[in-house]
Amino acid sequence: MSTESSAPTVTAAVSSGPGRVRRWARWARWPALSLFFATATIVQTWPLAKHPDNSITTWSFFPFDGWQFLWNLWWVKYSVLSLENPFHTEHLLYPQGSDLYLHPLTFVNGVMSIPLQLATGNLILTWNLLVLLCFVLAGVGTYALAYRITRNHLAALVAGFIFAFTPFTMMRLGGHWNIFATWPIPFFLLFLIRFKDSGRVLDAVLTGVFLAILTLNWLEFATDAALIMGLFFLYWSIVYLWKRQRDHLTRLVRGGAVITFVWLTLSAPYLLGVLDNIRSGDYFQPGGDESFSADLLAYVTPSPLWGPGDSPNGGGPNPLHQAALKTIEGTAYLGILPLLLGAVALFTVRQNPHRVLPWLIGFLIFAILALGPHLWIDEKTKFSLLGVSFSVPLPYQLYDQLPLLGNRRVPERMIVFGIMALSVLAAIGLDLLMRLCRGRLRLVAPVLAVLALAVVWLEYWNPPIYLERMSSPAVFDEIRGEEGNFVVLDLPLGRRTGWTFAGDATGAALVMYYQTLHEKASIGGYLSRVSDEQFTWFLQQPGLRYLSCPACPEPPTEDDLNKQAVHAVFKDNKIKYVVVHRLGPGGNPVAYVGEREIQIMDRYLRDVVGFEPTYVGADLTVYSDAQSR
Repeated sequence: MSTESSAPTVTAAVSSGPGRVRRWARWARWPALSLFFATATIVQTWPLAKHPDNSITTWSFFPFDGWQFLWNLWWVKYSVLSLENPFHTEHLLYPQGSDLYLHPLTFVNGVMSIPLQLATGNLILTWNLLVLLCFVLAGVGTYALAYRITRNHLAALVAGFIFAFTPFTMMRLGGHWNIFATWPIPFFLLFLIRFKDSGRVLDAVLTGVFLAILTLNWLEFATDAALIMGLFFLYWSIVYLWKRQRDHLTRLVRGGAVITFVWLTLSAPYLLGVLDNIRSGDYFQPGGDESFSADLLAYVTPSPLWGPGDSPNGGGPNPLHQAALKTIEGTAYLGILPLLLGAVALFTVRQNPHRVLPWLIGFLIFAILALGPHLWIDEKTKFSLLGVSFSVPLPYQLYDQLPLLGNRRVPERMIVFGIMALSVLAAIGLDLLMRLCRGRLRLVAPVLAVLALAVVWLEYWNPPIYLERMSSPAVFDEIRGEEGNFVVLDLPLGRRTGWTFAGDATGAALVMYYQTLHEKASIGGYLSRVSDEQFTWFLQQPGLRYLSCPACPEPPTEDDLNKQAVHAVFKDNKIKYVVVHRLGPGGNPVAYVGEREIQIMDRYLRDVVGFEPTYVGADLTVYSDAQSR
């Protein structure tokens, strides 16, 4: 081969080298980003990584929600693989059962957990792997969104950290796993913006898909997403009309129709069930707008998970007293540096208004709506003036009157979309500061980004988190393996919702965890929204009524001592096993159940019901029919 003929080949190879490197770097960033956010998750949730197969994150004072969401994952897998309707269960509140349309089932997270449950055979390990995945997706999704706007990798990385690990989300890891699962939000906004820029139908379809995911995971996130999408379309419609860009406006409207069609197609079966339950009037929807609203200082008050504050994971103040609730609904810390970087972003408005204004409008609207019906400075002011007319009404009062969107119980939760907007604004502000570092200061830019990440990480510092080590008595494996449809009765017996209960409140919640082990139907249960009809049915049943309150001073009634009537109740309701709980699955005592109550239930089960112990453990005793053995 001559020199002349080989020269172009060598030149092409050399020139294509940097291109190949750039392509590899473009694809390699996604595994690198995933690794970064996975590492950050391990740090922020430490020491969970040491106990992934037997411990979950809970609130030490209120672990019931954690048990409920573990049940959610199990139920979605069980119902899907059994070809049952996942939004209705006969396993809880037997024999009536219950719809789950108004219960935060987090259906999509449940579907995502099915391969993990099948692969690991361990529900707790599945959830902890899902926690890791949710954090990684939230961080990577926000990075992709912020990078599309700033074209700055480091600024987008900081934005991803802000949204993924914001204290509001970290606080929910203890039990509100429906609110913790924020990962679809950045992807929904990313494809919405991609559609606006490109006009491609595929981007509109994917926007509708992620809106459906938000809907199926938790309805309140869907209503917030609908609001921010409405603001988005309103903003760009005004821009296109002002600029007389009718073709852009037409494309926007068509895309909106595609998004709506895809969303309705995927969400319709669920939404019809939701509307049917609401129209029935049987599902009580409690208020609480005022007491569950944010206050101004909450936005700049560090999370109780950080520093010397009272951590809810360490016990903290009385969680039932909202004035002291700097724990769950009282934490909305945005971070000082994210707010400062967001303020810096305002200096770019004149240069590129449409890059900043949509996010600024979104942040302000959601931050104001999260304040609820009235403006409060701090919680002390709020709770000293509750019930008294206050002079500063807020736009939430109008929002609350809107059909479907309004009538939410906890306005403060709307801050999630405000944090999303703030994350993007912070990336824009950091990008401006980095671009100011030119010439001799160009090496300062990456240092500035790393420093910003370190400061935000310090502001959002979370570990160590409280863990509950869950017990898994082997006796439930044996019960699960038995053929036939029968009921396991957990004592003390109770049913519980998000605002009320009948019978024993703790016993109702215990059902949620232990049913994931034995997989048999139970009369009790803890669901967020339940039909009022026949909710207290068991309190009219001989035997069940007495076993629902062993701590009550009242003696059993004549019906409770009528062996024939009690036996009929147990037979008609297919009760084969009774579990008397001494301790919860984390080893904590069951409220209002001591040795006296244990003895009362034991004597009653032996003498009246005719059941005898088949398993005795430190935390529970299992009884079964003596004649059937």
